[in-house]
Amino acid sequence: MSIPDLSLCMIVKNEARHLERCLSSVAGLVAEIIIADTGSADNSVEIALEYGARVLNIPWEGNFAKARNLALRQASCSWILVLDADEAASGWRAEVLNKLLGEQQVHGYFLPFIHYVGKAAGGEYVTDNVCRLFRNDERIVFQGSIHEEAASSIWAIPGGNIAYAALPIRHYGYLDAELRRKDKTSRNLQLIHAALQLDPASIPLLYALGTEHYQQGEYGAAADILLPLLKTVPSGSGYLPDIYLKTAYALQASGRPEEAGTVFEAGLRLFPDFTDLLESYAGLLLEKGDLEKPYRLLKKALQSGDTSQRYPSSTGSGTSRTGFVMGLVCEKLLRYEEAADYWEQAIGYDPGHTAAWNEFVPLCLLAGEEQRLTALTRRTLQAWPPALAGRCVPAALNAHAHEWLAVLSSAPQLPASVQAILQVLPEMLRQPAESAAAPLERLLRDAPDQPPIHGYLWAWSCRSGNAAAAGKWLAHLAAFRPGVAAVHHRIWEESGGGPQPLRSTAEHRGAPAAQQRPSEHAGDIAAMQHLSEHADKPAPAQRLSTDQPGDPAPAQPLSFSDLSYAAQLLLQAGAWSSLLSLYRNTAPSLFQWCRLPQPLLRGLLQAPAPFREQWCSIHRNHAQQYGNAPASAAEWLLYAAVAASCGRVPCLDPAAENALRQSGSAAAAVALSCHKLLLAEEAFPGSAPSGRISWLLLVRTALRDGL
Repeated sequence: MSIPDLSLCMIVKNEARHLERCLSSVAGLVAEIIIADTGSADNSVEIALEYGARVLNIPWEGNFAKARNLALRQASCSWILVLDADEAASGWRAEVLNKLLGEQQVHGYFLPFIHYVGKAAGGEYVTDNVCRLFRNDERIVFQGSIHEEAASSIWAIPGGNIAYAALPIRHYGYLDAELRRKDKTSRNLQLIHAALQLDPASIPLLYALGTEHYQQGEYGAAADILLPLLKTVPSGSGYLPDIYLKTAYALQASGRPEEAGTVFEAGLRLFPDFTDLLESYAGLLLEKGDLEKPYRLLKKALQSGDTSQRYPSSTGSGTSRTGFVMGLVCEKLLRYEEAADYWEQAIGYDPGHTAAWNEFVPLCLLAGEEQRLTALTRRTLQAWPPALAGRCVPAALNAHAHEWLAVLSSAPQLPASVQAILQVLPEMLRQPAESAAAPLERLLRDAPDQPPIHGYLWAWSCRSGNAAAAGKWLAHLAAFRPGVAAVHHRIWEESGGGPQPLRSTAEHRGAPAAQQRPSEHAGDIAAMQHLSEHADKPAPAQRLSTDQPGDPAPAQPLSFSDLSYAAQLLLQAGAWSSLLSLYRNTAPSLFQWCRLPQPLLRGLLQAPAPFREQWCSIHRNHAQQYGNAPASAAEWLLYAAVAASCGRVPCLDPAAENALRQSGSAAAAVALSCHKLLLAEEAFPGSAPSGRISWLLLVRTALRDGL
């Protein structure tokens, strides 16, 4: 394939750290390289010469267009490509480029620029389309001392035509480190203000000035500059959509939401498929508490899809990011299935979309859709970042999602220590509780300083009722997690010598007799890797009051963080009796189940029926001791979920009902309505619709509402 008839023209000053990446990205794609150096003091010139460039030494006069045009006039090829040193062509092929350069009716091409922002390349970015590939024609020149552009000169040519070419350019100059190193903002503002003194009404310069303030987070100043431009910018200007977007957002961010809404509406009348504008307007309305209109706006944005060929854009607009936000809106509307669909769609665009997984995982687990979660995991697992795999393992263990855990266990992203524990779980599941700990003990011999394994062994000993073994492993565990000793004290000393066996309760006489074999999943992978991000922030350590009835003071402070750690261990190990003892002997003001990781709430419903019956009994006893009003609406909803799983209608005292009603939560309103239907069905079988309700999803919504 012949090298394209193309000249690369650049202006450079002290760009040694970037120049090689730029020049290597166009190797074999350009016939000549012309570099106008404006006074480099590093080895930029030497690097350019190594790539066969012709280097011109030109003075810097504070005018980017003038410097670029000097380089253009030295080009000898039929077409010119203009790059900066902190840019690089991405995935270009000579055969594609030759075809584009052969189009007789085209004078230039808009190229998609991917501007990385933030701390690291490859993360967040914004995009726009810039004309940097054009014919070598003396009428085509750059204009503007800063933020210079060549498109206007092409459009001024009779019949001048600029097409779009899917030849991406990656730009690294907006990364935080580069902005600090070059002090671009200070330099740009000096150049813009100097140019405005000569042409104070210049729309491109005012746009550039507003953009500089916008990028610095000076939204009030940006809005004051950009808002008047909306009345003066010609409708065909390529940067008009960006002015609408920046103006509306700047108004919103500077506390002028009504003006922002007006600008959003005006912009969408002109650009109805501009996905970033649609999504940003939805964000403004969501701040006001509206849901239905943002739902429609986001749906239109997803229908429009990726519009980066026509408008400036940012990471995931119209695709993964918009789908993620749409899922949040759907969940607020209690459209749980639809929310899951949109989060799955977002993951389809970006398999490693951590935020979408963080919502999709607990939603599927609480809804009992483990198969759906397993299928999506199987399709996308290879593309996951390591941290995501590490967070999903404890979620699967807490939920007793065995099928999903089997898929996760094959994740190559998991550390070897985690894989080793997951490899012994099948062997442990086949053995009785008394002897199942042997594989863990063998692992401990190979790596004695592993607190997670000590935690597993402590929980397994609690399950088997072996007080001596539990004390032994606690001694090891307490060196790393001393607060667990207080939890152990409540299980073994304050329960009359140890956990009591599971039994059916009078409260639930008549409940379904189906007995589930206790899960024997051991180990708290969350504790192992400190990756339990799904949990709420732990409460500060506190000593329980000694004047609360039925709740003697522990020998040492008991914190919610330690309760959460221990509860996960016990539930994963199937130590149901110990878990009940802990619940029974701890005040509900401290042991609030809804503050535990959400997947664990699904694990509760996977427990044996006698456990769930006694759990409900303890909940009711606590309510009687500490007052009828629930500690939180979410806590009562969880009780309703567990009671319903036992085939019982949950008890709702007047005070608790009043508290739910006054919460104003949609989840509470739905729960109250469903409770009445359950009462009607109980009194008059067949008289009321028996539609299925997912109480656990209402728990999740109540938690999101802060109840």
